Amino acid sequence: MSSLPYRKFFEVPELVEQLWPFLSPHDLAQLLRTSRVLYNATYLHFWRKIDLEDDHHVDRLITAPEALGPLAKNAPYIDTLKAGYFFISYYFEGLMQYLDEQELESKSLSNATTPQIERPYWLPEAIIRNPPANSFPPITGLTHLNVSFNRRYSGIQFDNVMRLKKPIRLLRPLAWMMNLNAAGLTHVCFRHMDLPTSLELRCLARSLSGLINLTHLRIEMFSAGSVSWLSAPMIPVLFFAFPRSVVSVKLEAYTDKSNNEEDDERRLRAVLDTGEEDCWGEEDLEPSLDWDEGDLVAREEPLENLRELVLPIFRKGYTADHILRILRQCPALETWDIPSVRNKEAGEVMTRTIREMAIRDEHSQGREHGQEHEQGQESKSRFYLRHLTVRDPWLDNGGEKWISVMDALPEQQVQSTEFFKYQDSYPERTLPALLRHCDTLQSIIFQDTENINNRTLATILRRCRGLETFWVTGLYGLPITLYLDTAIQQEWVCTGLKDLRITVDLSVLLLQRMERGDIPAGPEGRRIYRETVAVSRIDDPPTKEYWAKLEKFYTQLGKLTCLEVLELLTAKIQSGANHMAHPLPGLLSLQEEDERNWRRGFLSLLSGLKKLRVVHGSLWAGSEDSTVTFGQRETEWILENWPALESIEFLPEG
Repeated sequence: MSSLPYRKFFEVPELVEQLWPFLSPHDLAQLLRTSRVLYNATYLHFWRKIDLEDDHHVDRLITAPEALGPLAKNAPYIDTLKAGYFFISYYFEGLMQYLDEQELESKSLSNATTPQIERPYWLPEAIIRNPPANSFPPITGLTHLNVSFNRRYSGIQFDNVMRLKKPIRLLRPLAWMMNLNAAGLTHVCFRHMDLPTSLELRCLARSLSGLINLTHLRIEMFSAGSVSWLSAPMIPVLFFAFPRSVVSVKLEAYTDKSNNEEDDERRLRAVLDTGEEDCWGEEDLEPSLDWDEGDLVAREEPLENLRELVLPIFRKGYTADHILRILRQCPALETWDIPSVRNKEAGEVMTRTIREMAIRDEHSQGREHGQEHEQGQESKSRFYLRHLTVRDPWLDNGGEKWISVMDALPEQQVQSTEFFKYQDSYPERTLPALLRHCDTLQSIIFQDTENINNRTLATILRRCRGLETFWVTGLYGLPITLYLDTAIQQEWVCTGLKDLRITVDLSVLLLQRMERGDIPAGPEGRRIYRETVAVSRIDDPPTKEYWAKLEKFYTQLGKLTCLEVLELLTAKIQSGANHMAHPLPGLLSLQEEDERNWRRGFLSLLSGLKKLRVVHGSLWAGSEDSTVTFGQRETEWILENWPALESIEFLPEG
């Protein structure tokens, strides 16, 4: 291998070091078998990233000594661990056995110098199973830890099922595991986590505060079978334990309010010593297992590196005090999931705090810019609230607080916004709030939307120049439609769109009745609209003007030359029909105009979409119209003009 040309530029270990993050375990295994040089260069990388979440894999692993032995031997080299409940519980049992063996060995050897790992008092006793777990050395080199608390039983051997029937609670062992890896951990993710006890919460908080290099934390408590509800005081206990290094925090859980949150938070932080009165004045209680570590102390310094924050869903709403305490700790926040607030006062406090912080940030940037200009340095701009989401509006699905936050921020600052279950209760405020950021908005997503003003959708396409992603989907599969006439009134300026997912109303009958002024505004107009889309187009055949409007609409689409993903549905599915049953008129056709009925094809207008990868929507090639107009010529045209195409939906599901 030394004579190969690539040796002039790099050595094999250097090449493997650069490539291994992009290689699958199968790829690494193949390299191990290729040659001795590649074996030596690849061996350690093979063990760096381990995925043991699948309980069936773990079941086979722990019953095969020839497989478990190498894993234990190479445990010091693991830096990324993805594991399930089964493996973590087995690992904890094996680690306790390993430490017991080490202690016995050190006692038998008077001159033993091997450093011993101390076990904290709050660590639970390992439950020794039959057969017992194999001895397993500690994993101490982790940078990424991703654990699922889900327990599965199907297909697992009886002995191992018994390990899951009466399992230990994992949170304290995991807190200890984080302590053992405190120097290196940068990413921690706990999924389907159980509701912590007071002791577990304190242990978790202390461990998190000790992770000096932690950047990304996600704790998710939405389990498949049940939902664990955090009490409101638990949120500040966790939040004020995060290390200052943290960049992204996602706490995904439901929260229930407490009767006396201030006192309850104090109780959660406090530990009981022997002979001490507890918070309720009762004596002679057992001391807390973590009594030797003292009360949990809240961090006072702000999280200056925090860029992304998702708080638990609090359907009773956060109070003004909650919002104020948390926002003041986040001076550099960029991405925020706007929480529900309890009352008008809390909403006003949230808006006022954001406005004050934004103004202060502008002033501080101005001073820094002046100082750096004097010193000949480049100004370092600080980012602040550019990405807004609303996952579970609950008390505010009308978007009032979302609108208020966008209004409180400086103009042309928001780059993306995503709202779930939006109900357009304030149309006169929604559009102006979006247009304040029309030059910077790159992504607008409305998912599971109840309703939104049609003019708002059209104006977004006409005013947001930098838009790259635009989705509008309806609640329970009912689409939010963009009327054809509204869509073609003006040119779309968002020619850089990459991902467009909308529903257009191309109902012939509706268009012609709108032109005649037969459909009034308001609830009556919506009733007539629902009746109209349920009527077949055969009753009112398309006019020449209708085909001209379709041409204008498809021409607009054809100008979106950066488009990569297109999902275009017709509004006919509002009547409950499959979207495939009513394809987009003329879209899959190269047919010339028919002088008798003005029918024509518009596929050629989309020849500029060279980057198009995915096309979904109302494109059924087997519909009554498409069976006549879509053939070999159209297929060859698509292959020639959409070279990047990976997926196109021609057939309905099933």
